[in-house]
Amino acid sequence: MPSQRTHHKHDHSSDHFHHHQHIHTENRRILVLSFFLITSFMIIEFLGGYSFNSLALMADAGHMANDSFALLIALIALYLNPQNQRRVAILNGFSLLLVAIYIIWEAIERWQYPQQIASLPMLIVAVLGLLVNVVVAHLMLKDDQANLNLRAAYLHVLADLLGSIVAISAGLSAYLFNWIWVDIIASFILSLFVLKSGYAIIKEALLGVE
Repeated sequence: MPSQRTHHKHDHSSDHFHHHQHIHTENRRILVLSFFLITSFMIIEFLGGYSFNSLALMADAGHMANDSFALLIALIALYLNPQNQRRVAILNGFSLLLVAIYIIWEAIERWQYPQQIASLPMLIVAVLGLLVNVVVAHLMLKDDQANLNLRAAYLHVLADLLGSIVAISAGLSAYLFNWIWVDIIASFILSLFVLKSGYAIIKEALLGVE
């Protein structure tokens, strides 16, 4: 009789282990797919912003870089110890600061010397960016929201939905009314968000906040 109880306990712990492994594998799969989608479109959006002369697109790409880094940290958190996670976070935070400062500098330059933008292609890319964020947010709803790193990455993606809407607004303003200044203001606002995110990442990593 005692052996049966032991056997039952063993089966229960085994089931719990396999369930945990399944959740871990599913989390990893969702994170890899989300990271691939966000990072790929981040590159497309940055190149689009450069080609179509839109600072707002480039700034939104910087905002998406924040999501990409958040997803990467959540992914490597499944494998690395906290100390190495913090080192990666600090590196990512500094890169975000550099992107934000560059775009703010460009925005000031363009405010003084406005440049024409290819508004329709810019608008198309901005709308596609919004769709990518919606798809990734939907994917991440399926993962383990009890995991702090995963939940943080999900919140980053939700925040970037706002960035895509701002970029779309700038594109519409340029396309319908030829208001080029909206693109400059939008890029400045988005860059401030990226700057704030980069600072927050560095601060949390230095303080050792998980």
